[in-house]
Amino acid sequence: MDQVSGKIDKAVKFKRIKLSDQIAEDLRRTIAREKMVPGDRLPHEKALMEHYGCAKGTIREALKALEVEGLIAMQSGPNGGPEIQPASLEIAIQQLRQYMHFQTLTFQNVYEVRKSIEVALALSVVGKLTDEDYRKLEANIKICVEANRDGNRTIGRTAETEFHDILCDASDNPLLIFICRFLNSLLRDLVSFRSPSLTEHEQFGDHNVESHIALVEAFKRQDKDAVVHIMKEHMCCAEDFMCRLDAAFNSDLLSRSSG
Repeated sequence: MDQVSGKIDKAVKFKRIKLSDQIAEDLRRTIAREKMVPGDRLPHEKALMEHYGCAKGTIREALKALEVEGLIAMQSGPNGGPEIQPASLEIAIQQLRQYMHFQTLTFQNVYEVRKSIEVALALSVVGKLTDEDYRKLEANIKICVEANRDGNRTIGRTAETEFHDILCDASDNPLLIFICRFLNSLLRDLVSFRSPSLTEHEQFGDHNVESHIALVEAFKRQDKDAVVHIMKEHMCCAEDFMCRLDAAFNSDLLSRSSG
């Protein structure tokens, strides 16, 4: 029995968890258990030191971990302290970009997902778009038309993905919103087109405008079948244009700003 126990002792190595990490995890559980919302405050440093029986440096290290995650912000002043923050879509997207930086990512990978997820997004907003949403969509289309007319590819390609961001704003499905916005940000910020073909760029711009106009009209009719058909065709054609324009992702997905 002692021999078996000795073998187990040698085989199992337990990793020691830092006290600050334990405190940070306990605070996360507290936030979840107490159903705390943005604007709520955690106890100040002194109260946390007394509660956990540790030094100020340990508490500050734990709070810093939560701050880096975007879960809290440290407020200054006599009534300051750690305040719960709303989850940041931008921080989450940047963290996912950092993960993708170390993967092999192609625009074909993106469109394998986008061809289905954009259809689901479009369906999710049928009957939910407001007059303000339509105003934004139509203003966006106008920007694309003018960019195509002036040969401004950068503005045109950026506005085209922003059209889909406007649809995200009208959806009530948080998972769809996150995935679509992440894919849109990759296409907007990190794709370069290596083909200099002016004709292909013009045709791509014209296709996007025509598709977006048709989508808006279908949304106004609340015609789900038309919305699905138009968005499917739009995504397939966009993928084809990306191939013809020799699209590729920039190698740097770590930088906080676009290339």
